[in-house]
Amino acid sequence: MVFGAIIPLFATQTLERERQKHFRIVRSLDEIQERKAIVIGRAGTLVKPGWKLVIVSTVKGFFGPRELHRIIDGIVRVLKNDPDTAIVIACPEYLALHNGFRALLKFLHNVRDYAILTGGRVYLVTDPLAWDPREFALLKRLED
Repeated sequence: MVFGAIIPLFATQTLERERQKHFRIVRSLDEIQERKAIVIGRAGTLVKPGWKLVIVSTVKGFFGPRELHRIIDGIVRVLKNDPDTAIVIACPEYLALHNGFRALLKFLHNVRDYAILTGGRVYLVTDPLAWDPREFALLKRLED
């Protein structure tokens, strides 16, 4: 009888911990169940209704892939004004190509820290096979 009372308590605590994850790596946008989101992505990225696409491109008039400081400023503004809006980074490979992996990792750590401080959520959309094993292990550590 004691176990019957403990199991629901344990399940509730586990669900609470899952809800508190501020950074998750997913393989596709379809895995993300959010009502509102800002998607940092490439031109042509299809987003769900209620989501907004912020295009990263070398074409004039958009956020440049080397302008990580401008991208993070926009993310911080969104998280401060509306922490219920999820941040989705859908082009990490493109950002790494233009900035190098170390710069991308620093950027992602900053984004994750802001999400933790504001109660927000960040999703990184990527394929594990796009990274060498060491790089992907470092990305996975952001989920801890």
